[in-house]
Amino acid sequence: MSEMMFRRPLPASLVALLLALTMCAANLLEPVTADDVCHHYYAAQVAADPLHPYEFVAPWHQKPVPAWTIMVAPVHSYYWAPAIAWFGDSVIAWHLWFLPVQWLFCFGLLHLLRRWLRRGVAPVAVAIALGPAVLPGLNLMLEVPMLSLGLASLGLLLRSFDRRAIAPALFAGVLFGLALQTKYSALAFFGPWLLWTGLRGRWREGLVGLTAAAATALGIEGLLSWSHGGGSFFLQQLSYSQVRDWSHLVKGMVQNVGLLAAPATLLALAGFGARPVVLVGAAATYVVGLGLVGWFPDDGGRGLADGAIDSLAYAGMSALTWGVLGWLLLCLVRSGLAGRQGMRCYGSRALRVFLVAWCLAEIAASFAVSPFPAARRALMVVVALTVTAGYWCARRRRAGGAMRWVAVGAALFGLFVQAVDYVEGHCWVAASHGAVRWAKEQHPGADVYFTGGWGFEFYAPRAGMKPLLAGEVQLRRGDLVMAGSIDGVEGVWFEPDPRLEQIAALDYGVDRLPWSTQFAYYSGQRPLVGQAGPRFRVFVLRANADLHTRELRVIPDKWKSRGEQ
Repeated sequence: MSEMMFRRPLPASLVALLLALTMCAANLLEPVTADDVCHHYYAAQVAADPLHPYEFVAPWHQKPVPAWTIMVAPVHSYYWAPAIAWFGDSVIAWHLWFLPVQWLFCFGLLHLLRRWLRRGVAPVAVAIALGPAVLPGLNLMLEVPMLSLGLASLGLLLRSFDRRAIAPALFAGVLFGLALQTKYSALAFFGPWLLWTGLRGRWREGLVGLTAAAATALGIEGLLSWSHGGGSFFLQQLSYSQVRDWSHLVKGMVQNVGLLAAPATLLALAGFGARPVVLVGAAATYVVGLGLVGWFPDDGGRGLADGAIDSLAYAGMSALTWGVLGWLLLCLVRSGLAGRQGMRCYGSRALRVFLVAWCLAEIAASFAVSPFPAARRALMVVVALTVTAGYWCARRRRAGGAMRWVAVGAALFGLFVQAVDYVEGHCWVAASHGAVRWAKEQHPGADVYFTGGWGFEFYAPRAGMKPLLAGEVQLRRGDLVMAGSIDGVEGVWFEPDPRLEQIAALDYGVDRLPWSTQFAYYSGQRPLVGQAGPRFRVFVLRANADLHTRELRVIPDKWKSRGEQ
């Protein structure tokens, strides 16, 4: 970004388009990877029967369950469905279809940044949109679409406050309601809405917007109930108990944010006036830490207390991130509350109070809605912290150069994580087709079934395998079951049975790239871990007798809740 951009800013719509095109291009060849496999079931159902979005059985992880029992809110499905109907299984076309969503995310972000920052809007937007929290987690999942609607709704709400106008508040409420029905974690935007309403004293516009949000969300809920013949989809999800390991969640929050909020840490340090050598040293901490994580992968048996090098690296990176950003929030609280009159704050004081409260609310919301840690579940926390750090940095004169360098580093970091995820995602594609070729060569007359999750579940049937559905499949003697496994540790849905003997193990993703995102970025305490051995393994099981899958003992789910996908 040139200096001219800061003197004569380009239109936000154009900057947002450039950022969105970059995001889309970086994600264009990304395979279907994680929970977007589950989301595809719902979007395909909407494409086939838009009036009955939940009237089907979802074969998620080959354990068929009524679609009504899995927490996938409908807005994302209805947006994706036309692309499935028109372009079939073209993953590239699907990614292009979501370009307007990515544009809305960037536009809503830029609109808020231009309101709150004196300078450096473009670098902060780049650090977020192309950074390690957003870009690698784009896929075809729910988080960025939900954030797109949520950020746009917040921007419209503030515009309604400025103009004392009802129409923008109504539109903001509709977008907020759509965000809620995209992913229920959008409830975290309720805090910022209510806080800004109180700080600005615009209760009329705020209540109108919240009423419109409630009407939109409840209206969609009513249509779902009508299509299903009764009952509440949202209340059903709340009825599931969610078992939480709080130690696991806290460690996940500390380590996921500890790495993904690295750009925010560097922006905050620049805002504190840190010398270039300090900024370089902080950046080197993350680079060296990631190198140690890759070179000394976790064997699953050692941790921080045992002096494991990768754990020590994450401890150092997390301490740096939380120490700097914690001090930043404390400074903002002190300066924001100075001179406070009653419960009302104005101007920059109000903004500082809001930014601190927003960060804390996102942290609390992440714990409230997440049954397990994952990088994508900390995404809203990282966005809030990066905006806050950008505000702090933009207040300091001569910080423009540092902000641009942080933006470049954040984009490179995001592309690096995206590249690792791309390599791993394509292992599932290779494993699906490779397992079928092996079966045709070694056992040409056998029927080939599969079991496994995420990307393997999507690509295996497209390669010619049939799903080994619990309770529904009759296996004949000599049939093969390809059990896909991430790192060779992902288990099948059934307990071992002597009638299914392992006859081979096929390895895929044997390379020299020493990092991994699977079982980490999507459902772990750390966004990146070290990789040792094959990334994906297919265990070949052969039926030595006739059996029906109803005879196999199902391994109970770890989580009592279906969980939010």
